[in-house]
Amino acid sequence: MGKDRYVLGISMSRHDRAACLLKNGSIVAAIGEERLDRRKRSIGSYGHRPSRIILPPLKAVSYVLRAGGVRLDDLELIVCGRSMTSCREMLLQYLPLPAERVIEPPVPGHHLAHAYSAYATAPFDRSAVLVIDEQGHHLPDGRFEKSSWYEGEGSALRPIANFYGSDADLSLGMFYNAFAMLTSLSEAMAPAAGKLMGLASYGVFHPEWPELITLDEQTGDTHIPLQGLDDFFSQLGLPVRIGYEDARPRNLEDLARYISLDWSTALAADLAYKAQQELERAVLHISRFLKKNTKADKLSYAGGVALNCTSNSRLLETGWSDVYVHPAATDDGNAIGLAYYGWIEHLGNPQAAHKPFSPFTGITYASEAVDGAFASFHLNEYARTVSPAEEGALRLAGGEIVCWMQGGSEWGPRALGARSILANPQLTAITERINSTVKFREPFRPFAVSGLQEDLQQMIDWDQVPASLGMYMLATGSVKDARLYEVRHVDGRVRYQVVQPDLQPEFAALIQKFKAATGLGVVLNTSFNTLGEPLVESPVDAVRQFLLSGADTLIVGERMLVRREIPAAVLASSRHMAFERSYLDPLQTALGLESAGYPEQALKFLEESAFHERDVRWDGVEMVQAYHGLLMRAALREADLQKAQEQARIVFEWSGMPLEAIRAARAISEYPFQPKDAKLGYLMRYIASQGGGWKFLSDMLEEQSLPAVSTERSEP
Repeated sequence: MGKDRYVLGISMSRHDRAACLLKNGSIVAAIGEERLDRRKRSIGSYGHRPSRIILPPLKAVSYVLRAGGVRLDDLELIVCGRSMTSCREMLLQYLPLPAERVIEPPVPGHHLAHAYSAYATAPFDRSAVLVIDEQGHHLPDGRFEKSSWYEGEGSALRPIANFYGSDADLSLGMFYNAFAMLTSLSEAMAPAAGKLMGLASYGVFHPEWPELITLDEQTGDTHIPLQGLDDFFSQLGLPVRIGYEDARPRNLEDLARYISLDWSTALAADLAYKAQQELERAVLHISRFLKKNTKADKLSYAGGVALNCTSNSRLLETGWSDVYVHPAATDDGNAIGLAYYGWIEHLGNPQAAHKPFSPFTGITYASEAVDGAFASFHLNEYARTVSPAEEGALRLAGGEIVCWMQGGSEWGPRALGARSILANPQLTAITERINSTVKFREPFRPFAVSGLQEDLQQMIDWDQVPASLGMYMLATGSVKDARLYEVRHVDGRVRYQVVQPDLQPEFAALIQKFKAATGLGVVLNTSFNTLGEPLVESPVDAVRQFLLSGADTLIVGERMLVRREIPAAVLASSRHMAFERSYLDPLQTALGLESAGYPEQALKFLEESAFHERDVRWDGVEMVQAYHGLLMRAALREADLQKAQEQARIVFEWSGMPLEAIRAARAISEYPFQPKDAKLGYLMRYIASQGGGWKFLSDMLEEQSLPAVSTERSEP
């Protein structure tokens, strides 16, 4: 028997950093850095030139090496890569690696890494490969990768076509992110495309709105003029930040000259619908042209846009017999792609065996680690040993919300029954309950269901959906069974996971026992995370996140903890410990809760997390303004005008305005308001920060008293 051969793949993009270890061409372990550093998307840049300095995912590298029981010296090849620029020299500065064993795909090769992530893990002998994302490697002339086509069968990929974008001609990922940004949908300080996809179903079609994406009928390319987007937003009358009225955008970031809408407005929903409708039209156009340029009848797909479940569900319309999307389609998935690029293309080995890819690439924690996690929060005496499937099914049938952790963690953003929050999908208002008391997410965001093939196919219409997407929760189907009406989205569809008993025996057993108790072989499944954290990874993460949530029961391995069985004083103490050990920034988390539609929870969270007002003054002007703005809005909801005015005064004083402007603001706050006082409004427009104070005072001008506060805001 020959010596084992190890290849390490390291994705070093600014976000979604990750590592993957191969042993003789098979995955030993793969994990995203965010699961370990507990920072959503794990931004790895620092300094004033973030594109220049990116930290490697050191925790992820250590994790996969320990999982394989190997050292850096045991690695035959290390393959690194990132978006935008090269990263090899930077990696060598951080890790003591033999330079001759470290490679990266030639620039531009970011899309090639995406392509290998899909091609090498697809269950197909032969396939075309499609990559669509926000932006890949940048070229010296300012262009960047936006879409790429390949074909593969057994060995190295063959390029078919590559398409490039620019600051003036945007990618589909940029287009979608622009709409997310302008509808106030963000996550980890970046536009949240997944949230926009959920909001889209609440919007309506506007026939008078122009098409914003041009489809090239000669090449299959797409074109999105930046100027066209700016003209569209301007014609809609979106509010513009003061001082930027006549500015013309030079790049995507310049669209931030518009003040974002609140996601709860009808216009925001309509814009989300517009973005989704245009994206689907463009993706189907690209897919159709790729099908014409390949002899393959199956498609493998990766890149951030590939996580759009709604467009994925329509890909069979373009002629493919089946479609596979790599579960971690964003840049974390490139860790696997880079490792397989090295294994297949650099070392000359064949493609991996053609079988369904197991997304459970994390390690399995020993029972000692589970007991240690409970003990670290002084809860060990309240945890008991159970049969996970039997007890979990019993709890779900009784109407409880169960946090569930079994085996190795999932690869990618979808919870697939290893790190999940589960519930009975038949319960009335169960989605509202989980969103508002457990996850603290925007109320419009949908949930998914998990079940075995024979049960799901009777309840969900997926005849026109690619079969290979079901295992990874990357498509939607129409609900046809009334028992799932509580969890269907407003469009009548639901994301679903076809559970494989051979890969997940305990999760499959839970679903079967739940069916025996209720007659329904499907459970509601959402990711085990809350308050903006990533999916939990370790038992300590699971216990801490359970304490911070409003879920009823936690099952980790064979140990179970029931919230109502913990004495109130002990629970309060353990919850306080969970806050202290949390990786969350209290103020940012509170602001996120307010933005998601839970302002009362925002203030409660600040109180419970031992947040001190004095601390915020060391965090910079913006944080001081944000904190007192939060208190000002709370005072308005309580109809406490005096407190609201005092908080507004503090916001003004920290706005960096000249002393005379501050005095003017204070004088105006005490002014005996007259209805429709145009001169006063005009003055306020120029002394208030970005229009915020103007809105606050103009509301009082128009109403003469504090109106009832709604989560909706008037459209511009």
